Amino acid sequence: MSRTLAFPFAIVRAARGLRRRAKIVETRLRGVSIDTSAMIDPGARLEPSGGSISIGARTLIDRGVIVRPLGGFVKIGEDCSVNAYCVLYGGGGLTIGNGVRIAAHCVIVPSNHKFADVDRPIREQGLSMKGITIEDDVWIGAGVKVLDGVTLGRGCVIGAGAVVTKSVPARTVVGGVPGRPIKTR
Repeated sequence: MSRTLAFPFAIVRAARGLRRRAKIVETRLRGVSIDTSAMIDPGARLEPSGGSISIGARTLIDRGVIVRPLGGFVKIGEDCSVNAYCVLYGGGGLTIGNGVRIAAHCVIVPSNHKFADVDRPIREQGLSMKGITIEDDVWIGAGVKVLDGVTLGRGCVIGAGAVVTKSVPARTVVGGVPGRPIKTR
């Protein structure tokens, strides 16, 4: 590559780095705890919304990711990646361990509407908030939904498009709707 072409690319790279650092500073000012080595895309939305957010070392939060604790907490460990357009809520508490890979378009919701009383509107019946725990070294495929009360055991793999409604033992591969064990690793 010629020297004249390399110069504009260097400026673009430097500008991207500045935007990422500015995003970290801006979110810290709103009370979000982010390790200095984490990489937060400027297009990500980290909204404390009455709760707390903590992001560990060397973790990547990609473009379009929304993190909203909704009065609870979202804690993401070290060396994780949360890819484009994921939504992580924290109403009942969301704990993500170290080395977790979350593919694009996943939704993780640690709360659920109550609806047992047919004489009252669902919006008036409150929420159950058991929380979600994702242990270390888990891979969550694209488009997965993880629902309230679930623990994903260490080293498990959740296949693309699965809806996880029950806890998954360590080193188990899960797929389908609802998610069911396929095999162990």
